[in-house]
Amino acid sequence: MQDIFRDKLSIIANDDLLIKAIKAVFDEEVAKEQNFIQPNDTNILIGEKYRACEKAKQIIENSFAEIVGYQQGKKTNKLFNKER
Repeated sequence: MQDIFRDKLSIIANDDLLIKAIKAVFDEEVAKEQNFIQPNDTNILIGEKYRACEKAKQIIENSFAEIVGYQQGKKTNKLFNKER
């Protein structure tokens, strides 16, 4: 990731209220999509929709965890441990 992006993410990460506000927007959008079951949906289709929604939630949570990791330079580059 470019340094300019890291700097901007650091600014966002240090503002807890801003993080909560952005996360609330994502949470509202996910909540809207959870009414996805239609009367004619098969069990397989319902399962696919449910997994897609859960995966989206996981991606959002992981993304916010990544952003919070940029707080005041806490983010470090992850190095691969060859000894493991």
